[in-house]
Amino acid sequence: MEKIKVIMDVDTGSDDAIAIMTALRSPELEVLGICTVNGNKPVENTTENTLRVIDLLESDVPVYQGCATPLVATLNPTRQMRRAKDVGEVDGRIVTYHHAYLDELPQSKSKPEKQRAVCWLIDTLLKSEGDITIIAVGPLTNIATAMRADPRIIPKIKKIVIMGGGRLQTNTTSASEFNIVMDPEAAQIVFTSGCDILLVPLDATHRAWVGKEESKRFRDAGTPIGIAVADLLDTRIEAYDLLQPIIFAPQNTTPPHDALAVCAVIDPAVLKDVRFCRVDVDFGGSFADGMTIVDPRVRTDDPLNVHIALDADREKFVKMLFERLE
Repeated sequence: MEKIKVIMDVDTGSDDAIAIMTALRSPELEVLGICTVNGNKPVENTTENTLRVIDLLESDVPVYQGCATPLVATLNPTRQMRRAKDVGEVDGRIVTYHHAYLDELPQSKSKPEKQRAVCWLIDTLLKSEGDITIIAVGPLTNIATAMRADPRIIPKIKKIVIMGGGRLQTNTTSASEFNIVMDPEAAQIVFTSGCDILLVPLDATHRAWVGKEESKRFRDAGTPIGIAVADLLDTRIEAYDLLQPIIFAPQNTTPPHDALAVCAVIDPAVLKDVRFCRVDVDFGGSFADGMTIVDPRVRTDDPLNVHIALDADREKFVKMLFERLE
């Protein structure tokens, strides 16, 4: 079986870590490299976190540090003021989705490559045969910057699978999902690039939740990877229960968002209700900043540009995780 060539673009926190593990443990994928970007934490942290995952898996996949800031979103500080609270406290202990570093894993021994992510993306894609899929599970700054720096890469990209956005679900403001609102301009550049794009938004990832039962099964496996996955899930479960309960999932559950995007590359059937739509991003800086605007009309003002998944097969997703990480 010919492997699917992929590049991962991550802002590694807890769910990115599970996504990287899933990709590197999938025989269907050939991971050419991993690019890091500012997002869940500063890019220095997301790079270190990525290297910790690489070391855990004893992998030699190269890691390239990427953009440290969004394109323009942080130039006006008022754009950041309406964000949802992402830190809480229980018995004097900080509870959050993503701590500064992945404390569940030892400090890395590996180092990032000297070449920066955007330059490596351009070089690698231009030399390719148009057979590389990009799995983007953080803000889209690296990819948008590469597209603007050298548009010749655009027809060289086979597909971009993006975890981000939401049609009816949001998590950072009343209108937006985190990866998109962190760099709305970058998202609009990528969405309107003409690439074949599959968007895996919160509408799908919230349906692909994992709970304490699955965490226990990973932990009971007794392997370093299984224990690490259980630790990451438990961190997320506590944070979601406190800060953002999923309205249609049981208590003590969490969506490991980014891993669903990886699984969708391996087997698209893990997604349900996939529609080809016109999708744009609001980057006006007001209440709808970062909103994923999905046009439901048959006759749209602009061409259809994004395949968006509005549901997921939870049982299939969990089975795929166990097959690769247990």
